[in-house]
Amino acid sequence: MGEPTTRVDLTNSSFQDFVAFLFDRDVSLESEGKDYWYWNVEVEFDAKKIGAYYVQLFRQPEFLLTRFTKLQLEEGFWAIQGPNLDCAVFRIIYDSDLPLSTREECIRSMADLFKRLFATEPFDSSVQMWWDSLCYDWHCGNRNRERGGEDLELQDVYFQTLIKVLAIDSWICQGAALHGLGHLHHPQTNDLIERFIAEHPSLTQEQKAYALAAARFEVQ
Repeated sequence: MGEPTTRVDLTNSSFQDFVAFLFDRDVSLESEGKDYWYWNVEVEFDAKKIGAYYVQLFRQPEFLLTRFTKLQLEEGFWAIQGPNLDCAVFRIIYDSDLPLSTREECIRSMADLFKRLFATEPFDSSVQMWWDSLCYDWHCGNRNRERGGEDLELQDVYFQTLIKVLAIDSWICQGAALHGLGHLHHPQTNDLIERFIAEHPSLTQEQKAYALAAARFEVQ
């Protein structure tokens, strides 16, 4: 039996209320077989407002390290990137009722999240899997560039954002970006990664191999 469902109304929440909802949690290291809080919550919310809150959070995320433990942040970032939580950024980006410009700004602001927070604080696995969670639809065929429309436009915005993340002087960010590129299947991926390898001669053999696997869309 899982935990009972909790209902939360964030319709009139402030930015600080929203941040506390995501991260101010009693979390445990016992992750195996765990029933995560975001699996058992139903959220009522204004999608446009929450999208703006995500942009605000991603543009200036440094305060999080002074407010919450790394374990709380790790679990919160997993909640944000995945499809389980009603108000996850994943759900916001793929909410076709929202203006495309709103959703694209959410994606673009993630470059700041990586530059200002993740570049120096990798947490555990949430950073490495961030773009996997958001870009995997192109890898598994749920989305296809050839359909045009949002499938093409969102893919291009992800790609432009990943170019910026790949340019951050941090293997944490570069590795995460390569992981995302390996799932996004953008047609310019191979050229981008060839340039990246040429401009980074100090890459280890393992890092270079990972980059080449991403160029072939063969990352796990």
